[in-house]
Amino acid sequence: MKFKNIVIIISAASLLWSCVDDSGKEETVDDFKITDILSNAADNIILPQFEDLKESITELESALTTFESSGTSENLINLQEKFKNSYALWQSCSFVDYGNTNLVTLSKKLNTYPTDTANIHSIFTTPDANLESAMYFDAIGFPGLDYVLFEGSEDEIIERISNEGSLYCSKNIALIKTKFELAYNFWKDDTDAYYSNFKTESSVAEGSAFSSFVNGFVKNVEVLKNGQLGFPAGKFTLNKPKPDQSEALYSGISIQLYKEHLANLERVYRGQNLNGADGVGLDDYLKELGTTRELNGETENLNELILGAFNTLKE
Repeated sequence: MKFKNIVIIISAASLLWSCVDDSGKEETVDDFKITDILSNAADNIILPQFEDLKESITELESALTTFESSGTSENLINLQEKFKNSYALWQSCSFVDYGNTNLVTLSKKLNTYPTDTANIHSIFTTPDANLESAMYFDAIGFPGLDYVLFEGSEDEIIERISNEGSLYCSKNIALIKTKFELAYNFWKDDTDAYYSNFKTESSVAEGSAFSSFVNGFVKNVEVLKNGQLGFPAGKFTLNKPKPDQSEALYSGISIQLYKEHLANLERVYRGQNLNGADGVGLDDYLKELGTTRELNGETENLNELILGAFNTLKE
């Protein structure tokens, strides 16, 4: 199965999740409880993953403090490992781009790549630089740290973090921590009753919680296909590879991040928690609907096609 088919299949499936009559009134197309999917996602996937990333960012901040007190090789390696862990955990949270303005823009602030290294160096020489300024959106977040923490030899990296890049690292990690904790607290504290409404809203209309959930999922499939693989593979540049477009160019963990992202998308689709226990997911909805597609005169089960696509990607 071609890679792009997973997007086509899932997008087509989303069209089956609601319908509208001639008056514009939403109709119910089935008796499946949408709230079971949303409640399971909120309680067993979104919040636990948010919690894990929040804790890992705190550990990353602590590792920087330790390095600042003693810029040893050991402390650098610890800082780099904490960064890799946080970046990997971000892959499980990036699909939640709904709720409030902060969440909508979170991916742009935390993971715009490729990073602009010249812009990063301009921040080095501007102590009062406001990292939230639009002019720095491609020089902050995880990709910016990826460059500062990994580009060059060990001695060069230690020198950079200890001197010209020191303030940048502390300000950037503080920005990542602040922005993500705002996202976490928005869900955890049930701000504006969003979390509770998300779990209990049964509508599948445009603008509903379910619509946001599905759209966030499908958009992240596109990120997986294009941002993490297509662009660096040269699929948009006449098949001329562009490795400098890779997500984690300097740390060399692009494939690890891709695998983490893919695993989470499958987990969300199946409704599985972080321990792999099965819950109510989109797969159950499609099984309930018995949705199929016709291709070359053959009838194919849509849920089985999607699960097959995940297996193909993993292989």
